[in-house]
Amino acid sequence: MSGRRAARGRGLGYGMLAPAMVVLAALIIGPLVYSGVLSAYEWKLTDIGLPKPFVGLDNYTRLFEDPMVRVALRNTIVYVIGSVGAELVLGFIVAAALFEMTKGRKLANALILLPMIIAPVITALLWRYLLDPQFGLVSQVSGAVGLPSGVGWFGDSSLALPALMMVDIWQWTPFVVLILHAGMLSIGEEQFEAARVDGAVHLRILQRIVLPAIVPQILLVLLFRTMDTYRIFDTVFVLTKGGPGTATETIGLYTYRTGFSYFDMGYAMALSIFILVTVVFISAVYVRLLRRREVL
Repeated sequence: MSGRRAARGRGLGYGMLAPAMVVLAALIIGPLVYSGVLSAYEWKLTDIGLPKPFVGLDNYTRLFEDPMVRVALRNTIVYVIGSVGAELVLGFIVAAALFEMTKGRKLANALILLPMIIAPVITALLWRYLLDPQFGLVSQVSGAVGLPSGVGWFGDSSLALPALMMVDIWQWTPFVVLILHAGMLSIGEEQFEAARVDGAVHLRILQRIVLPAIVPQILLVLLFRTMDTYRIFDTVFVLTKGGPGTATETIGLYTYRTGFSYFDMGYAMALSIFILVTVVFISAVYVRLLRRREVL
């Protein structure tokens, strides 16, 4: 009797889940399959009504031979490592400072999280005006205190990518703070009391108690931020459009340009599938590390 009731319960659960799965398939799986099919054809938007030759894996072999893909991947990797690394370090420092606060913690949390709730496009426009070499606030303040002013942050090939990273760090360090601070608050007070009894100083407590305890949160932050920065598009598109030259060309922007500027949708779909596969691989690595941490 109990087995029959359990079977009915599972059937009811599957029935309630079915509509959501149909919608999910229509919105995600369907376009994904269509993109995969499209990547096997020489499909150009300028050839509407003309036959679309089947090219098999030619778009993927072209991807590995394309010098612009190597440039975009190099810029993207530098952007990911620089942005995520800085966000993790700054986020840990700020989270540790918040953890030690006894008064004003809620207000500080609210103020710190403000950049994160602003839309990335609005953030990009804000920083474009702040870093304007003639009228920007940064240039005006720099000139007032005797520092070099009129620096073209987004017009200099050696400064454009670091400037984009600075914008990302400003907006998304609060996310790192939020996750790491939550992990710190979950640590039992008895561990800190025992460490203080043993005479541990503040830095030793951070190193021996806090840091090992929040490793899962650190891996979670790395997972989300690596995926987000690897797929970066909106901030780069608004601020530099990949310039000057190819100094800030990222793989996401190059994919967009291939499809909607060069109208080569078949190759753009191959680039999209490549981005998807690399993101899934990176995610699998982080998830495996998280599971290994849970086992330990």
